[in-house]
Amino acid sequence: MRHAILITTHDNVEISKNLLSLYDDKNIDFYFLIDKKAKSYNEEVLKDICKKSSVYFVPKINIYWGSFSQIQAEYILLENAVKKSYDYYHLISGCDIPLYTKYEFFDFFEQNKGKEFVEYSPKEIAEKNKVQDRIKYYYVFMESVREKSAIKRKPKTFLREFFLKLQKLLKIDRTKGKEFQYGSNWFDITDDFAKYILKNKPWVIKHFKKTCCADELFLQTLLFNSPFYSNNYYCLNEKNRILQRNRYTDWTRGQPYTFKKEDYNEIINIKESLFIRKFNYKNDAEIVNKLFDWLRKKG
Repeated sequence: MRHAILITTHDNVEISKNLLSLYDDKNIDFYFLIDKKAKSYNEEVLKDICKKSSVYFVPKINIYWGSFSQIQAEYILLENAVKKSYDYYHLISGCDIPLYTKYEFFDFFEQNKGKEFVEYSPKEIAEKNKVQDRIKYYYVFMESVREKSAIKRKPKTFLREFFLKLQKLLKIDRTKGKEFQYGSNWFDITDDFAKYILKNKPWVIKHFKKTCCADELFLQTLLFNSPFYSNNYYCLNEKNRILQRNRYTDWTRGQPYTFKKEDYNEIINIKESLFIRKFNYKNDAEIVNKLFDWLRKKG
């Protein structure tokens, strides 16, 4: 089986260097989409690491938290990778570290060949987080949500909030008559489903452009309404939802929590996840180096 690892990133190049070295294999290729705003990211250091894998850099875009640019980034990665027809496409970020060795990774997907890995959150969590509101209304100036300059941010925030209040008064509802689903934006999907996602791009643009954090809804919604849903790993039994097989993320200690060196023993005892996120190499290089050393010793 051939795998494409799709990576959106803006920093932590050291993590990517370690990942390329660890997973270098003729059956794995890497696709990087580097945030256009990341002026100091040195992609040159990644080009000569792999001896067997191919490493591709897709066109850069500005990625803004909560905006449609997050979905756009996923489409750019898939559009480039699908041209080479892999068995699986895996979306991760530049601050993720694998918990499986390369051979454990291969074995897992051989054993689960043809299954989709798209996580779904229970409806009560979606209702608690009011995720329907993210796509119910039109959101403007989402690129300014985390703008550091208050002079630039505040007028756009005022206009966005005013427009939202107006839509609520007018009872605007973009979701009327449709069922939307919610879960993690990270995925491991088959070639057939990847092509289905690309085929339905016009529908995604229509329903998810000018929304808020819809990268956690569009894929789940597409899969739920497709013939592929019955083959989704997380829907085969309720236990699989709890295991969170594809990405281990700690939302209890942060939004999400950034793992540190003191978490090493906890991490190496995680059994049910392919990748763990997130890490910051600049703040704590020791935990990153220790985990990659542990993986190399394992296999």
